[in-house]
Amino acid sequence: METFLPAILSDLLGRSISYLVQRYRQQSTVQDDLEKLRLALVRVHVTVEEAEARHITNKAMLRQLDVLREAMYSGYHMLDALTYRAHADGASFSFAPSRLNAAKRLRLLAADEGAAELRRTVDSLGRTIADMREFVVFLKGYPRISTQPYSMHLLLDKLMFGRQKEVEQVVGFLLQPDVCGAGAGAGAGVLHIVGVARVGKSTLVEHVCHDERVRGRFSSIVCLSREDLEDMGDHRALTVKHGSHASHGSSLVVVDLAEDEEPVGDGAWRRLRSSAMCRARGSRIIVTSRSPETVRGIPAARAIELKFLRDDVYWYFFKVLAFGSANPDDHPRLASIAMDISAEQKGGFIGATIASSLMRANPDAHYWTLILKNMREYTRKHRAMFGKHPHDLLRNNHPVYLWRLAESSKIFLCHGFYTACPAKQEIPRVTFQEVLSGRVTPHGRFEVLAWTSQIPPCRSYLMSCSLDTPPGPHRVLDRKKRLRQLVT
Repeated sequence: METFLPAILSDLLGRSISYLVQRYRQQSTVQDDLEKLRLALVRVHVTVEEAEARHITNKAMLRQLDVLREAMYSGYHMLDALTYRAHADGASFSFAPSRLNAAKRLRLLAADEGAAELRRTVDSLGRTIADMREFVVFLKGYPRISTQPYSMHLLLDKLMFGRQKEVEQVVGFLLQPDVCGAGAGAGAGVLHIVGVARVGKSTLVEHVCHDERVRGRFSSIVCLSREDLEDMGDHRALTVKHGSHASHGSSLVVVDLAEDEEPVGDGAWRRLRSSAMCRARGSRIIVTSRSPETVRGIPAARAIELKFLRDDVYWYFFKVLAFGSANPDDHPRLASIAMDISAEQKGGFIGATIASSLMRANPDAHYWTLILKNMREYTRKHRAMFGKHPHDLLRNNHPVYLWRLAESSKIFLCHGFYTACPAKQEIPRVTFQEVLSGRVTPHGRFEVLAWTSQIPPCRSYLMSCSLDTPPGPHRVLDRKKRLRQLVT
């Protein structure tokens, strides 16, 4: 026994030393990969910004630009997740000093899975950079455009973000030539754009209608509502965005059914197709709706389903809104909390604007943590009561219980979420942020302004709310039953 004991201890000591050496080498490799990722992202970011500042018309070049954007968003999401999460719970490891010390403290980096995922991201980004050499050369041949896309936080809420691919799909459909042999009576080509409420359908179409290529292609651009579609007798009452009612030649007709759930009747569709503005050769029709069922009776040449942004793309958008001109790298603890708040938004643009305005007003870790805590409790409560995320309930105009940062025993309830036209309806002066933060405490039933978009069509979004003293226990149960009945 005395003979084997030194051998066993020696073997254990050797394995321990080997393990520590392996961990140290792995950590050094992670540091190198993080630095490579930073440098690669700088190169890709510069190329993307340069490409977005030029008027690119080649479809292959546009597809390559989409690939570069996706690689950039994915890479930034990985880099931020690794560096900012190190400050989430104060985890630390004792290694040699380095300017990447914050990243080294992340527990994910100590795991083989995290290091392997980082290595895959770096390798993928390296291949993307190698493939973009010809892209950079060809890029110099395209002229610059006068405006710079969303490269500054001050312009981000005034320019459409993350929809470049969809814009090119719609523009490509509108500019494509008619099928050979199709005469003037063949009818206008139809494009369906389908998506849930407030995903950006009208904003996408409005952006396309302002495109110089589209305006140069069509003599007139006309917008129709369901009421216009059902009564095609008087064209003078229609909304014309480009040209005039008397314009001759091809027309672009935009039918907005985003606020309706009822299917369009065959008679209304036939009247539209037989109208003078749709009979001209080269005319096109775009129909927007929340559900494919609304337009099932309208045959379309193409359909686009508009979805919310991917998590990595949405984080890039939300980070700029939340920090404004500040650098998130200088506030890693806040950035870590912001990533969690971004994940709670589920891709909502209005929610991002509301949350980021509260965060910018008070860049304090405790304050941001309180916002995150309320959001998580808000989600948990509605999933437990109704089995759905509260954002899904709001999009279907079902009542939801809201949260407030101000301590209060009153029940904050949202009864509906709708769009208002500033030209026809008075917009409330009280904002939703003021009620959430506790700066304003209304009583009873009231309306608040959730958000006014700075992007055409510049719509205002209102919420019908109530702030009441909680009733007795029996009335609370009755109210919950009524809410469940509304949801189901």
